Amino acid sequence: MLVFISIIYLLFNFNSFPWVGLILGLVWSVYNLLRKSIKIDTDIGLLIESLFILPFALIGFYLIVQNNVNDFSFDNPSLMFYLLLAGPMTIIPLFLHVRGVELSGLGPTGMIFYITPTFQFILGFFYYNEPFSIGKLSSFILIWIAVFIYLKDLYENN
Repeated sequence: MLVFISIIYLLFNFNSFPWVGLILGLVWSVYNLLRKSIKIDTDIGLLIESLFILPFALIGFYLIVQNNVNDFSFDNPSLMFYLLLAGPMTIIPLFLHVRGVELSGLGPTGMIFYITPTFQFILGFFYYNEPFSIGKLSSFILIWIAVFIYLKDLYENN
């Protein structure tokens, strides 16, 4: 409830509605829920997901070549190397994430996702000198109090 109150408070104090963040969070939550409910091995599941994405990737590659914006050439070996690493650098963390969700469950996994925004906040405030109001601080504190209450209950029940 504390998280919900904090989010509502922040939404009313924004200049614009954060559509991208909310849609991204919703899509990622639905993905995790579907992935958790479908009983299939991690590697087979990622293969099926990749096969669903393959037609879109082929269309994208075709458009890149047709519009002559193909940077994948032997003229620039370092860029070619980075582009070759794009696949493994995408699939390995996704594989580890899906496997972790299978082993630990959605509750503990969801709590981990509070760590990244916290580090982004710390980086923005201390390094990039982002403005930070008392309202944002109080919401931030309420959210982390709720996270600690959840983690305490999770620890006591195990």
